[in-house]
Amino acid sequence: MVGPVFGRRRGRWLALIAVVLVVVAVAVAGAGVVWIGPMVAYDSIEEGSFSSVGPDGRSVPAGPFGSYVSIRYRAGMRTGVATSLENRGDRDVRVTALGDRRGLSSVRPAGVRIAEGNGTGAPKRYVEFRAFDLPAGETRGVRLLYRTGGCSALDEGSSVSFEAFNVRYRTGFVEREKTIELRSPIEFRRGEVCGRARSG
Repeated sequence: MVGPVFGRRRGRWLALIAVVLVVVAVAVAGAGVVWIGPMVAYDSIEEGSFSSVGPDGRSVPAGPFGSYVSIRYRAGMRTGVATSLENRGDRDVRVTALGDRRGLSSVRPAGVRIAEGNGTGAPKRYVEFRAFDLPAGETRGVRLLYRTGGCSALDEGSSVSFEAFNVRYRTGFVEREKTIELRSPIEFRRGEVCGRARSG
């Protein structure tokens, strides 16, 4: 009689241990979702309030849609416009990549430079891009660079526009990529005369 009773008790203990293990596993999984979920879903990196038309552009009103930056297309031109990146959320991030990857024959993105430090005003100096920290509530100035092709690469009266750039950033150990829409799109327009840009 001792054997069957002991067996039943042992079976109950094993069942109880199994239930406890399942409860612990569910709790750990739930805690993991609560901890990792906000990192995976973090989407608070936006264009900041600072922007500039750069040395070769001019701001053109676009009615109720705001404005855009217009740059006269010239062959062999190197230019850029400034914007800013803002972390509007409650988590610190590390920005690991910036820029536009399009490869057009008439205008090619030529990289990006960043302000030396975080701040909301016009940066005093831009430096080569390197990964940087963007704490919650902070802003970093960004200069988008472009290089034009030859006159034959863009027909007279035609234009090429850039309306966004990409940012890759890390929150904790989770890395995300996002397209940042520019409030003022950048248009390169070729007029009757193309000419060659002065080297500088």
